[in-house]
Amino acid sequence: MAKPPVDTFEKMINFLQTQLRSKKFVANYQPVMIKFLLQNGNQSKRQIAQQLWIQNNKEREQSHYLGVPVYRVLVNNGVVTKNGDLFSLILQNLEESQKEHLIKELDSSISRQMSFAEKGYLPLDQARVKARELAKEYDLKNGKDWQEFVKSGNKPDNIPSNPGTYYKKKKTSKDEG
Repeated sequence: MAKPPVDTFEKMINFLQTQLRSKKFVANYQPVMIKFLLQNGNQSKRQIAQQLWIQNNKEREQSHYLGVPVYRVLVNNGVVTKNGDLFSLILQNLEESQKEHLIKELDSSISRQMSFAEKGYLPLDQARVKARELAKEYDLKNGKDWQEFVKSGNKPDNIPSNPGTYYKKKKTSKDEG
């Protein structure tokens, strides 16, 4: 079921700051597609796939990017519309300063994803130290406080949202291998 349209500058900023920042960095597809449409207007799926391929250092076959879920995800989130094979941002009629601000936000999101792809999460011992520092700095006393902290967008990218589960799975997969 589609969400309400992201049809104002404020709604787009909110989407970028909440949705894209809170998601685990699996790929940069959403910010890349939004930026491409913002800069170039309506684009076909093939044109967007080519841009995804370029922005991801041509790591996979270009055809791979025709099958990624970003198209459906952004339609379902009310960010883009699809008419035949053309995708368009719902957000229109931006002032130049607003467009520049959005591009900076998108570039930041893309950069954060690329950095995460290179470095990943901290090793467990370093993550423990950092988590303790964060708990002290933000007065986090329990798991509920941590989850609220994660939602706030203040959590560093190199610490998992659920460290206990992440590091337990990582240890289990090492033990099995």
